[in-house]
Amino acid sequence: MAFMNCTVWLLLCHLCFLQGDLKSNSIGFVHVAKSGEPKQTIPYHPREGDLIFYDDKSILWTALFLWAGTGPPLHMGIVVKKSDGTLAVLEAGPDDTTRVAMLDVATRLSQFARDFKGSKVTIRRCKKELTKEQSAALTKFAEAQDGKRYAVLRLLLQGTCLRSRGPIRELFLAETVLDRSSWICSELSVAAGTVAGLFPKSVKANVTYPLDLVDNRRHDLSRIWQDAAVWSLEKK
Repeated sequence: MAFMNCTVWLLLCHLCFLQGDLKSNSIGFVHVAKSGEPKQTIPYHPREGDLIFYDDKSILWTALFLWAGTGPPLHMGIVVKKSDGTLAVLEAGPDDTTRVAMLDVATRLSQFARDFKGSKVTIRRCKKELTKEQSAALTKFAEAQDGKRYAVLRLLLQGTCLRSRGPIRELFLAETVLDRSSWICSELSVAAGTVAGLFPKSVKANVTYPLDLVDNRRHDLSRIWQDAAVWSLEKK
């Protein structure tokens, strides 16, 4: 009996430890809405492959995106694992900067919410746990892109007839290049997800915008990613 009591005690202690560990690894909350069900607010536990979308509500960028035939969200990144095992968001040009960066997930989300009042962050959580090989490939790719330039000229071309996007042009020009000297945010996220084996072949990086990935209207990504959920730092 004493042995059984000791075993039960150890199991309870172990469960409490795991619960505390999971809680400590959460970053804010996501507000999940399912059809016909009440909205649920749950802790956000980032994992490799999560797609994070940002909308700082900039009037200028919203107008430029509309001119290009798209709309908010205005920026995005993908969660990757660094060589030291920590999770980061891989982004091209975060907050209108001109470089690719790997940013600590918790720090990045908190900073964006603090610096852009009234902004919106939505997250598509990855349903799939990456294999060891997929994770290593994603890490290697992400770290090779860190510090590269933002593709300012290619971004400006999105509002002209010289872009690759378009019903006819995409038949000949759509592609996913895995080694560029400069990146647009959505290009980089698609390339990274392609390296990890997450995106289907139908998703081509150079003709994809954040709006195309935040829902399943242009591409059905429901097999790999949960529906987009609004993120907040505090539980609402």
